[in-house]
Amino acid sequence: MGGGGDGPEELESKSALAEQAANALQRYGQTFVPLENMYIQDTMNMFDPNASASEMAAAQNQTSSLYEQGLGDMQSAQFNMGLDPTSGRVKKESSALREAQARGMGLAGASAGIDYTDAAYQGLGNVINMGQGLQTNAMSGNIDRLQAGLDRSGAQAQSDFARSSSLQSIAGTGAGMAYGSYGLGGGG
Repeated sequence: MGGGGDGPEELESKSALAEQAANALQRYGQTFVPLENMYIQDTMNMFDPNASASEMAAAQNQTSSLYEQGLGDMQSAQFNMGLDPTSGRVKKESSALREAQARGMGLAGASAGIDYTDAAYQGLGNVINMGQGLQTNAMSGNIDRLQAGLDRSGAQAQSDFARSSSLQSIAGTGAGMAYGSYGLGGGG
């Protein structure tokens, strides 16, 4: 039983494993290498100043639209209350909400720029990890990052509009009418 060499079954087994490894390497080269190269290029493109400016502008536009809707509601509320659009109260409230809109847009843009830069550096870390054969989290983050920014802008807009006396008056009037229509207001 001395054994110094490989038997025919062992050679066939090694040959089959080598062929399987070669096929896997070829599939990896055909499928994953192009995807990795695209990811690397996308990550490098994130460092282009125009790319972050685009993200910042998109965040500002989304925030602006949140405020525009609320400003329209406020103007309707003021009209329904019979307020003169040229009165000091209306002008002051509109001016305060426009300032809040500008602040909200600025904060949303800055936050989107910072988040985008963080994502770019995280992507660069993923590229390094890919090169070292380490696990990456390349697919997570973009949607979550954009949704978090929109959620922050929405919360800020709600807070700003909660301070609107015209909208508070309409809410109070609506609650009073609902209270009275159920016969709970007494006096009838």
